[in-house]
This record gives sequence, C-alpha cells and structure tokens, in this order.
Amino acid sequence: MCAIPARMNVTHWVVTVLISISTLSPWTPEIAAQEPLDSVIPLDSIVVNVLRSAVGLDRAPYAVSVSSGQALQLGNTGFSLDEALQGIPGLQIQNRYNYTVGERISIRGFGARSQFGARGIKILVDGIPATMADGQSTLDHLDIGSLGRAEVLRGPAAAIYGNGGGGVLSLETAAAPDVPVRQEAKAVLGENGLMRFQSTTSGTQGGTSYLVNISHLTYDGFRTVADSSLFVEERADSSLYGLATRLNVNGQVALEAGAGQLRITANFFDLAGESAGGLNRTDMYVNESLNARGGGFGNVAKNARKDLHQGQLGATWSGPVGGLNAEFTGWGLFRRMDNPIPPRIIDLKRNAFGVRAMVSTESSGDPGEVALRAGFDLDFQRDDRVEHSNVAGSRGTLTKDQFETVAATGVFLQSTATLTEQVSLMGGLRYDRFEFEVDDRLPANNSGDRVMDELSPTVGLVVEASPTLSIFGNFATSLATPTTTELANTPEGGTGFNPDLNPQTGNTGEVGFRGQANNRFGFEMSVFLTNLKNELVPFETAAQDGRVFHRNSGRSTYKGLEASVRAVLPQGVSGQLSYTLVDAKFDEFSVEGDVFDGNFIPGLARNRLEGLLRVTQGPWYGEVRGDYVGRIETRDDNAAETFAKPYTLWDVRTGLSGQRVGNLVVEPFVSLTNILDEVYSAAVAVNAYGGRFFEPGPRRAFSVGPSATLQ
Repeated sequence: MCAIPARMNVTHWVVTVLISISTLSPWTPEIAAQEPLDSVIPLDSIVVNVLRSAVGLDRAPYAVSVSSGQALQLGNTGFSLDEALQGIPGLQIQNRYNYTVGERISIRGFGARSQFGARGIKILVDGIPATMADGQSTLDHLDIGSLGRAEVLRGPAAAIYGNGGGGVLSLETAAAPDVPVRQEAKAVLGENGLMRFQSTTSGTQGGTSYLVNISHLTYDGFRTVADSSLFVEERADSSLYGLATRLNVNGQVALEAGAGQLRITANFFDLAGESAGGLNRTDMYVNESLNARGGGFGNVAKNARKDLHQGQLGATWSGPVGGLNAEFTGWGLFRRMDNPIPPRIIDLKRNAFGVRAMVSTESSGDPGEVALRAGFDLDFQRDDRVEHSNVAGSRGTLTKDQFETVAATGVFLQSTATLTEQVSLMGGLRYDRFEFEVDDRLPANNSGDRVMDELSPTVGLVVEASPTLSIFGNFATSLATPTTTELANTPEGGTGFNPDLNPQTGNTGEVGFRGQANNRFGFEMSVFLTNLKNELVPFETAAQDGRVFHRNSGRSTYKGLEASVRAVLPQGVSGQLSYTLVDAKFDEFSVEGDVFDGNFIPGLARNRLEGLLRVTQGPWYGEVRGDYVGRIETRDDNAAETFAKPYTLWDVRTGLSGQRVGNLVVEPFVSLTNILDEVYSAAVAVNAYGGRFFEPGPRRAFSVGPSATLQ
C-alpha cells in the first residue's frame, strides 16, 4: 500500500508567489542568459536525429516535430508528459491521472490500444530504448522536469526501428551547462495533494560533462470513496483512492573515449500507486461523480494498485572507425512489479538487455552523393510471471506460473541520396525476427513458442521548393507484435501464450510541406493514408472483469490531416495553433456474428485543436492554453450513448523567466488548469466490461512552482 501524502491548501502559496512576481518584475530588469522565449528558427538550422542520422529538418522526407528548452518546461509542473508536449500535431496523450497505468500515448492512432504503458510506437530516452523486445514501452523512469529536447517522428518507422514503429518519440535529458557546477532546485505545490521536489546538479569539467537529477513526487488524487468500509487495510485518510508516490534518480556522464565520445546513463525509480478504475456513463456525466470503483469486482475492494521498482544502465559510444562513422549502444534493466488488479494479483520480475550497432558513410550533401547506414539491433527480454486470484486484496489460488522470453533481432540498411541541390531521396529496408517462448510451470504445461518476422521497406522524397519551403512525401511501413502480457492474457483464463493473436502490420502514404514566412511565421501540414492488417483490438469479459485481452481485426483504414502554425508578433506576443484529424474505421471486422465494418475505431479523438497565446514583457510572461478534444468512441459497435463527450479545457499560467537575484536565477510560476471547471473524460478504456469506459480528469486546480538555480 502506498504511503498517504498529506493534502494541503495551496491558496497561501498562490498568493505568496503572485506577490513575489509582481514585486520582483520591476525590481531587477537584468535577465539571466537564456535561449529566446519566442522565436521562429530557420528550418535549415534545426538538426534532427530521430531518423537514426543527423538530418536538417528542411531535408527530412517525413513529418517530424521538435520541441526543446523552455517550450518543454516553462510554467509546467512536471506532473505529466502531456504538459511538455502540448501542441504537437498528430500526437495525442491521454493523461489518465493514474500512475499505475501511466499516460496513453498515440501517434496518428498507433498506441491507442494500450491498457498501461505505451504500445505501437517506439520510445527512446537519451538514446536508450524504453521499448522492450516485445514492443511494450514504459516511461516511469523519465523525469519530465529535466527533459531538454523531444523529437517526434509522426508516422510509421518499422524500416528504421522495427517493432512498435508506428511512430517514434525520442526524448533527451537537458544538456549539462559549460560551467564546472550548476545547482538547480525546483518545487511544485498544487491542489489534489500534488507535491513535487527536484534537485539537479550538472556541469562540465575538463571535457567531461555530468548530470545528476533527483525528484520526488506525491499525489493524493481526486477520486473519492463513498464507503470507507470497502478498504482492505485501515488507513489514515479514507476519503480518497488513487494516491501515488514516485522517486526518480537519473544520472549521466559524457566523456572523451578514444577518438569518439562515450555517454553513460543510469536511472532508478520507485513507484507506489493506487488504481481507482473507470466510471460508467451515469457516474461520469449524470451524477458527475469522481468516486473510485468499489464493491463486487471494484478496485477499492480488491486493493487495486501497483508497487514497482526499476533500474537501468546504458552506454553509447560514437566516433570514427576505419573511415566510417560508428555508434554502439548497450543497455540492461531490471523491473520488479507487484500489481493487484480486480480479478488477479500479478507478480512480475523482468530482466531485459540489448545491443545496437550502426556504421555510416560521410556525405557533404553535394548532388550525386549517397550516404549509407547499416546496422543491427538485438533485444532480449526475460519475464518471470506469477499470478494468483484476488480474494479481497489477498492472494488466492495460483492461476499462472510461467517464464516468458523474447529474442528480437533486426538488421537494416538505409541510404540518403542527394539528387540535386533541392531534391533528396531517403530509403531503407529492415528485417525483424521475434521469438517468443513460454515455459509453463503449472501441471497444464502449456509451454510453447511463437515466431514472428517481417520485412519492412520505406522510401521518402523531399524537395526544397524555396529557401523557406520544403515539400515531402513518403511510403512507410509499420509493425507491432503482441506483447508478452497480451499473449499471456487469454480469454479462457488458461496458461501459456494465446496462439490466435498475430502481429499488426500496415502501409502508409504521406505528403506534406513545412516552411516559414518573414521569420515571424512557421507552418507545416501533412496528410496521410494508412491501411492496417490484423489490428490489435482490446476487450474485456464478464468472467475476468478488469482484465484486458486482445484480438485481431481484419483490415482497417486511418486517414488524417495534421497542421500547425506558429507566429511571433510585435509587443512580445506569440502564439501557436495545431489541428489533428484522424478518421479511423474498421474495414473488415466481426466478432461472433456482430459485424463492425465501417465503424469508427474506439479510443481515438477524430478531431483535436490545441492553441497557446503568450505575452512576454521583460522577465514576465503570461499565457493561455486551450485544448479541444472531439468525441471518442469507446466500443467497437459504436453503440449509442457510449461515447466520451467532446470537451474544451482552458489553462492560464504566469511567472518569471530567467530573473536574476544576486547569484540565483529564479523562475517562479503559478498555473490554473481547467479554469471553467469542465466535467470531462481525460481518457477512455476501450471495450471495458460493464460500461466502465470513462477515466475522469480533475476539476479546476491551482499549482505554484518556485525554482532557483545557482551558477
């Protein structure tokens, strides 16, 4: 059971910081050295690495978004990734306000099936994969408060990354400063018991850079409990369910090694949280209830929670080898999880490790030159899974005891050809093979193996129509295998692996453009068409209420449009606006005689519009954020009155940026989220049994965040 954080009244802190901001702003006009708060950077100065090579954004034949620096941190609490990556078209992050399952991250619909963690997309943190051999990703080890850069490849990338390559999210910790020591401290205090404290020590000495980041978060949540007698264990606060505590420790060292550079990363986190579960439509929209589930198979009565510990170590060396550029990466992790859910208590011990290597040729970018890249990825996963029936929060009958292994091998070849000064061609081919094995230790002995493989091509063309406008198009493939959890969860309740669950594959065609005008306006737009085969679709059953299973649909189609514009106006005014359309439907899908052909695929908002308007005057800034999320279907049959209603959220923030006070640089802020007190479903659980589709978001809430840097 996780520790109970003390709740607090944030009003005092809000008033204090507001007074501080109004006092400090005219007092010291000196601004600490910092990157511009609002600027449109020319496309040719932005270099992206998410394509496994350094490419100028203007030369990328795929839809790529980049966010860095203050765009990721300014005025944000560090509570959830959706704050930092707000406004990126094509990227949808459903914040479930439930640390036991994390955010549901999807790119153009890939990843929307996830019941916990992320599926269908590839995630890297500091170059080390957060996506395991089976395609499952978790971001518990990421400390959002120290995030320095995010690159998003908004489209399929199986030919580049293999499994989970429906899109790519590459995250980098903030770079160490070019000073011997810099000490930074942050605190965030907010309603719903939010308290987050962070310490970052970093610097560069003698060619060696380092960073050590420690953060601790507690969160009471907002899901209430009507009947405290439902609690399995006596506790001091019986009014809430959904509490969480999290400790993150991250370290990084970069130094010269041989003719290249060696970067070593290490992280550890400890998480304890309670899972309040989903609501039915009546509780969500009629009663406007925030009650946690109780009674029967309810989460409270079954002590649904997660206790998790994980450590990871990784190293990357890059430099010249025999006239080629080379990069070698090795990593390993351990993960220990105790996870009671209503029907089962799951104990999982995971060990995973992998190696990656790539060599490439140089290219000056002159017409007629071709740059080549070749390499391999080897990923291994070892899961020791034990499950018992959940009897009022205690372990009952042993239902599963098995050892699961995954070996993933991928080899790839990529090339970039400069056809003319304005035209570039990029192509690639990758072969992946996955071997899943299960050793069933129960008398049923459903041991066995599954082998899955796929050949994935891609090709893209980009034309620089002018110095400020690029037009691109591509054909790309996607691949997503079932994870070990999805294979192990069988609707019949047996052991072993589900023999009927197959990989999801797809093809995508895309065209788009990006550019800028007068150094004050940046813009981009792309349209895409994706055809999927064997889409992995989640569902639940009455026999195992609260457990998620998967099956394959026949064929489905995703059509969409993404557009964004950013403007820097006079008088310190700037803004950005992004729109995402994902029109996703089943083409061929039926279950036990029920035909779903032509239905919208559940879990996705067809329309989303995000905007930000910011005013900056000296060190002071104020901003308004708006987020419209359209209707989301929750069931394959699109039954009436089961969808999540559209909603619009408005947030406001104000604070100081880079205000120097003596040897300190202070950056306090105050935020007010959901200022109109909207009732909304922040996420949905697709095909949940009993109509429990809706995962509510919090009502209006204040946060305050004082921070100080000594340098």
